[in-house]
Amino acid sequence: MTRYFHGGVPGLRCDDRLLPPLVTATDLTLTAHAHALGASDEHARRDRVYVTTSRDVARVYAAVRPDGALYEVLPVGDLEPDPDCRVDGVSRTCPAAVVVNVVDPVVLLRDRPFAAWMRLMNRATVAAGR
Repeated sequence: MTRYFHGGVPGLRCDDRLLPPLVTATDLTLTAHAHALGASDEHARRDRVYVTTSRDVARVYAAVRPDGALYEVLPVGDLEPDPDCRVDGVSRTCPAAVVVNVVDPVVLLRDRPFAAWMRLMNRATVAAGR
């Protein structure tokens, strides 16, 4: 069985449901930042939850969110490829997800320089695509 991870909002517990920003009405998301930088609705979808097969990729996403957390999740609904991910199978979107494990309740960006987080993201994405 494929394991999926999500890095994002802190404070969730097992069995909590992850919902997309369009449902929660939150603007503090990477999707909102992507839109502010000019991303299209197709590439930064507010109606989907993003999940990844790579724990390290999700850890980076958790780190770039203030006091973000790392979760293992179970996708709910149909999985679709993430149009921004150039490595097949690493990142997917789904209508919702359920937290099955709180892997790390607080992932702090300041634990590493930003460039180190980006190097981890690149290495983890390549490794997950193998």
